[in-house]
Amino acid sequence: MPTTRTRRAALGSPALLAYPMHGQRKLLGEGYRTRDGHLIEWLGHELADRGGVTVVSRPEPLVTSVTRRRPVGVAAAGTRSVDAITLRLPDPRDPRRWWVASARCYPSLPPSSASVPALVWNPFAALAPASANPFVGPRRVVLDLLDDWSRHYAFESIRGEVDEAYAAAFARADVVTANGAGTAALARRHGRTDVVLLPNGCDPHRFDGTSRATGPTTVGYVGKIGRRLDLDGILATVAALPHVSFVFAGPVLDAEYRVLAESPNVTLLGDVHYDRVPALLQTFDLGWVPHHVGEREVGGDVIKTYEYRAAGLPVLSTAICGIDARGLDGVTVADAAEHASVLAALETVGTRVPRLPGVIPPDATWRQKADVVREALGLPTLRSS
Repeated sequence: MPTTRTRRAALGSPALLAYPMHGQRKLLGEGYRTRDGHLIEWLGHELADRGGVTVVSRPEPLVTSVTRRRPVGVAAAGTRSVDAITLRLPDPRDPRRWWVASARCYPSLPPSSASVPALVWNPFAALAPASANPFVGPRRVVLDLLDDWSRHYAFESIRGEVDEAYAAAFARADVVTANGAGTAALARRHGRTDVVLLPNGCDPHRFDGTSRATGPTTVGYVGKIGRRLDLDGILATVAALPHVSFVFAGPVLDAEYRVLAESPNVTLLGDVHYDRVPALLQTFDLGWVPHHVGEREVGGDVIKTYEYRAAGLPVLSTAICGIDARGLDGVTVADAAEHASVLAALETVGTRVPRLPGVIPPDATWRQKADVVREALGLPTLRSS
C-alpha cells in the first residue's frame, strides 16, 4: 500500500482547487458553517458549469479514518472532494503536530491542473512536497486568512512550524485576503502590505426574523465554547441574572468551560449542525458574543455577529477587534463586567425583548465575498443561473 492514497474523487480539471483548514469530513459534519465552507459553497455554485471546485482535504491518518463515523450530508453543489489517507501516525504526545506532518501527505497534483487557480486556508499546504504544493507552479493562488495561528492558543506547541508555514505561504501567494484587522496585521508582519481586508459575512436568506422564543428571556450563544470566551465574565453575568436563560450551542473545547453546566439557568446544547442554526436563533431574544478582549483574541472576525443580526436579534458583544467596523446596526458593545446591567436594562417585565429587524449590507454577504475572491483568482465573473 502506498504511503498516501486518495479517495472519492480524482483531482481532475476543475475551475478551482480549494484547500480548507480541515476538509470535507468536517464541512459535511458541521454544515459548511465556517468561512472556508461558506466560500466553497458559493464558489461551487458559481463555477459549477465551468468545472466546479475540487476540495482537497487535509490528509488524515488511516487509523482515524476507519474509526470515525462518516458524516451524513450532501456536498455543496458544484464541488467534489479529494480525501487523502496516509499510513503516517499522529504523535500521541502532541496531536497538534499532525498539522505539520499532514502537510507532507497532500496528494500530488496532475500536470493538467498546473494552471488551475487555488484558494488556500491551511498555510501548512505551503510546506507540502513540490508535486503536491498548490503554491508551486504557474497557477494563481489566493491565501485567505481565518485566524492568526501564530497567536492562537491551540497552536502554541507548534508555534515555530506555524511561523515557517506562514513565511512560505505569504512569500508565494499572489493575493492575500484577511477576515479582520488582526489577520491583516499578521500579513503585514510578513511583508504583505498589499493584504486585502475582507471581513466575514452571512447569507441573509437563510434566516427568519420571526420570534419563536418562549419562557424566560433567552440569551443565546452559537459557536465553539473554549478559551476564546471570557469564562469569568460569563459566570458573573449568569449569576447576576438567575431569572434569565442562557443557551450555549456548540462543542466544549476546553474542560474548564464545563463548569457552565453547573449554573441552573444555563443550557448547553452541544454541537448543533448549521442547518438547525436559523431555527435555533428564532428561539433566542438576544445574541451574545462574550469573547475575551486582547490577550486571547485570535485575530479573526466573528461570523455569529452577522447571523444574529440577520435573524433580527439585538446583539451584545465585548469590544473585540473590529466589532464597530462591520456596518451592522443593533450591536451593543460593552465590557464584560457591564453585560449583566446591559441585559437587565433590555428586559421588560411581561414582554419579550423586541426583535430589531435590520438589513445586512450587500458587501457583508458571502455571495459578495465570493465575488471578491473569484476576481482575485482571475476567474470569470459571469454568474451561472
